[in-house]
Amino acid sequence: MQSHRDWLLERHGSICAYCGTETPSDIITLDHVRPRRGQTAYDRADNLVLACRECNAAKADQPLVSFLMQRRARGVFLLHYGDHLSEPLKQLARQASERPLLAKEA
Repeated sequence: MQSHRDWLLERHGSICAYCGTETPSDIITLDHVRPRRGQTAYDRADNLVLACRECNAAKADQPLVSFLMQRRARGVFLLHYGDHLSEPLKQLARQASERPLLAKEA
């Protein structure tokens, strides 16, 4: 999973995919968007994002929709910093989001 973490750091920088906060790379965490609950099948790149400790702890093992609905701006950040996620996860984020998507940087 270190390779997934390194790939995400290179792709998006050390930014939380849920709140958009820049976090030092040595303390940012790797989060399973869909909780794995002990299943290694969820350790794929299309289910992993970087998250600050606060967001990772707040999300814990709750379903993605529940977490996003608590603060709908999270869906906007997730769609931007989780553009590599599986299509079903991106669809959940789109449905939970109340704001337009962030513009991609050139």
